[in-house]
Amino acid sequence: MDLVQESATFPSITMDEKVLLDMLLMKLRSVVNIARALNMEAQLRKLEFFLRSADEYYFYNAEKLKLFFYDAELVIDEYEVWSLQNRLLPSSTSSKIRGFFSYIAYRIRLWLEIRKLVKKLDKIGGHPMMVPQCSIGPYRARGLMHARAFVHYSGIVGRDIDRDKVVEMLLKSGNEATLFVLPIVGVGGIGKTTLAKLVYNDPRIVSHFQLRSWAHVSRVFKVDKLLEQIVESVREDICENLDMNELQNLVQETLYEKNYLIVLDDVWNEDPVKWDELKKLLMVGACGSKILVTTRLEEVASMMGTVPAYCLKGLLSEACLTLFLRKAFERGQSSLYPNLIGIAPDIVQKCEGNPLVLEAVGSSLYKKTEESLWNQVKNHWSWNSNQYDTAALRMIYDELPSNLKVFLAYCSIFPKGSVIEIDKLIQLWVAEGLISQSSNDTEDPEAIGIRYFQELLSRSFFRNVEEYRSVFTSICKLHDLVHDLALSAAGVEFCTVNSHTQNFSDEVRHVAFSDYDLSGKELPASLLNNQALRTISFSVDGIGPMSTLYVENCIARFMQLRVLDMSDSCFDELPSSIGELKYLRYLDISANGSIKELPDSINKLLSLQTLRVSHCAQLEGLPKDIGNLISLRHLHITTKQACFPDKAIGCLSSLRSLFIYSCNNLVSLSEGLQHLTSLRTLAIIGCPRLTFFPSAMKHLTALENLLIVDCEELTLLEWQDIEGLRMLRSLVIGGLPELESKDVQCLRNLQMLVLAGLPELVTLPRWLEGANSTLQYLRVERCPNFAALPKWLENLTSLEKLEIFKCSTLFSSPKGMSCLSNLKVLLPNLKFLQFFFFLSACFTVWIVLLIQIVLISTVKWHSNCFVLWENKLNFLDYHAEVLWSYVAWTLQNVSAPVLDPP
Repeated sequence: MDLVQESATFPSITMDEKVLLDMLLMKLRSVVNIARALNMEAQLRKLEFFLRSADEYYFYNAEKLKLFFYDAELVIDEYEVWSLQNRLLPSSTSSKIRGFFSYIAYRIRLWLEIRKLVKKLDKIGGHPMMVPQCSIGPYRARGLMHARAFVHYSGIVGRDIDRDKVVEMLLKSGNEATLFVLPIVGVGGIGKTTLAKLVYNDPRIVSHFQLRSWAHVSRVFKVDKLLEQIVESVREDICENLDMNELQNLVQETLYEKNYLIVLDDVWNEDPVKWDELKKLLMVGACGSKILVTTRLEEVASMMGTVPAYCLKGLLSEACLTLFLRKAFERGQSSLYPNLIGIAPDIVQKCEGNPLVLEAVGSSLYKKTEESLWNQVKNHWSWNSNQYDTAALRMIYDELPSNLKVFLAYCSIFPKGSVIEIDKLIQLWVAEGLISQSSNDTEDPEAIGIRYFQELLSRSFFRNVEEYRSVFTSICKLHDLVHDLALSAAGVEFCTVNSHTQNFSDEVRHVAFSDYDLSGKELPASLLNNQALRTISFSVDGIGPMSTLYVENCIARFMQLRVLDMSDSCFDELPSSIGELKYLRYLDISANGSIKELPDSINKLLSLQTLRVSHCAQLEGLPKDIGNLISLRHLHITTKQACFPDKAIGCLSSLRSLFIYSCNNLVSLSEGLQHLTSLRTLAIIGCPRLTFFPSAMKHLTALENLLIVDCEELTLLEWQDIEGLRMLRSLVIGGLPELESKDVQCLRNLQMLVLAGLPELVTLPRWLEGANSTLQYLRVERCPNFAALPKWLENLTSLEKLEIFKCSTLFSSPKGMSCLSNLKVLLPNLKFLQFFFFLSACFTVWIVLLIQIVLISTVKWHSNCFVLWENKLNFLDYHAEVLWSYVAWTLQNVSAPVLDPP
């Protein structure tokens, strides 16, 4: 089923007059600024009059509003292109003359376009009605969640019994010769994945299985992708682009004769042939290996399960109320509103125990203390729907401001169940013109986008947010039910092309190719005549176009593209016609293993804001005149160059983020970096021959995020080169041979530090003391010689989270840790736990139990780590036999790596 069919479930943003009017007004404010800049007084007065009256009236004609929106967008884009062209004109007399005549011609053209738009606005139809003035400004936002892959037990209620039952089923079953498969079945949002994570990280499971692995399946059941996930969650030495035979060998090598647990999360596949293919490849483990499956479909559970499925029901009423109040109030504030507490049980009862609905409805009422509003939610019509979960999300969606509705709808361009890179999402929002800046607004559009993302996050539309999951990127997901909502909200303008898609609406503006044969040279016939496309994305399921001719057809047909995502493709040449896409703002051809060069015509893309050419292993270099891309804000690159020319990257004065990936020949960075005074993020990843930083680094005074990972020859000894980076807020250092412990006091704004894969690191560097009043997050992992935390750690008074993983020589923490009053989470090293359990093994069971009672107010076990919380967290009530399983595990010297589901 394509998006056009699925979107028919309720009126979309393309038919919502209020959303369309709000978005039109946003565009018209920009048109007013253009008319003012070009001294079009008559048109300016008419536009200003319309804006004043439109704020008071509501127009019913959605089709006309939509057309006016695109007309206004075209005026804005034309003006921006003309302005950018003027900036590149040389300063010679002849150039000034040509520029003057160009100005006259463009002024006349824009005057005609604006005049035509104003005439259309004069004739707008429909009967008006009074509505409150809408706000297009920023909204209250709760902070980004810094969630790791594992489950924070403090945020989960009411699943202890379910967890214990599933754990018991996995542990008490015999060592079957056939593979044991236990499905967990339940409706969307009921908490199947959360329960699976609780089980996956349960200490009884950790101690029982030699190996654990996690794979997210979702709608598309591809055996090779699942094998890749299974292996990647266990091993760190995986090469890219393995073929099926190599993956099969790697899986067999990894699982052979191992007692393993594999979780297959969110399975939709009902084809037994595909399941049998995967199952046969997994039947190499030891007897007693288990597979845990989560699915909504009983048919899937019946096909895959070897035992009856565990049917997950809704939360009990007490747990529901607890979860709801946590989302609706700040900690400790609920008791101040007894009137609202009286309404809460009625709202909770309508959620029918569904955690997703409880969180979403609770979040929508966060800090809203008007009793009438709570009653309005309680009595909302959507509770009478047969699909209460979807209807409840729709109720929350209806309360969103217009622009947030559009932002959420745009997320439907991503496939269901996919991991979404947060930076990429915001860059797409900006490229599509969804984020508007006033003429006197100095805030970056990306910062505005982050605020909007945080607002949607605070209302529980996004989930599984992971900060720096792969050390250098932040990701999130949409729950399937939220994706369905976004799909419906998107309407006919968004469409996914798959093998079943036959016809396209003329109104389609954004297209994503999924499960579609790209080996041919022709686009779908019904799409060819639509010349108004704004977005083409081939990135779905990691399969891009295969031929240059295919790409040429796209460019020739769709000249109004704003976004062109051709990542994971294998065409060997980017057509020179790419330079004709004058409105293009986002271009992604990353992970193309065939392309060797970019055409010089790419320098004509004056509107281009984001260029991603990372992981293109054969790319020789960047075009010499890439400095002409004066709008470029984000650049991700992989090339064979030994150094970057000073007149290339150094001319990109608008650059906000620069990511340099896997440049195996790169020896030095350009001195031209000193001109990137607006750069906020610099990431250098996998450059094994890079030996030093240029002195120009000290001129990057706006730099906030610095990531240096897997640069084997780079030694950070010359800290004077980066002492000018006084605005640095996050620093990630990993895979370097040496890290100087020099006393440098320049990092006084540092809020986050990650140190990973540093074999020579013995203790924390002294320069970290400079951030004693600002550092909030500190993470150390895979540092085998990291032996002690310094005494001065107690001076980091703002520290909220300390994580230490896989540091085998660390045994204890300094005594002054109690001084860190803001510390909420401490995840120390596995070795300390093993040492503790080894000592515990010398005592009787009763002594062990007494020790646990002493620790009950401060310690909570989580996988192979313990979590120290702020004076109050409950200790999980495990029996004596569970404690002894830890002891037995330690004495048997099992030291499997800490594995958390992605």
